[in-house]
Amino acid sequence: MKTLYRSRHDKKLFGLCGGLGEYFGLDPTWIRLGLVVLTLFTGLPILFYLAGALIVPKEPLGFAGTDPWRDEWGRAASDSLDQEIDRLEKRALQKEVYRLRRELTKYQTQKTPN
Repeated sequence: MKTLYRSRHDKKLFGLCGGLGEYFGLDPTWIRLGLVVLTLFTGLPILFYLAGALIVPKEPLGFAGTDPWRDEWGRAASDSLDQEIDRLEKRALQKEVYRLRRELTKYQTQKTPN
């Protein structure tokens, strides 16, 4: 069952349009555009928006929603992937440095006369 939340990652003011977009499967930009146009003509939707911002709960932490490009904390998945790649590269570099040091000590012990 779907639950309406104010979006934490797709928000301009309160995240209500982003949450509505996720809930209905629409692009939040269209919802925002419709809200602006209706507000210019009638002025009433801004009151509904403010009421919704007060009533609709925020998306809970750890709720990834339907966005496949976000991790479980709402961060961009590419950020965590880049961090993991950096960590693995550092680890590989450290291993290579240790291997080269062992080789150097072997070479130095073989070269020095007894």
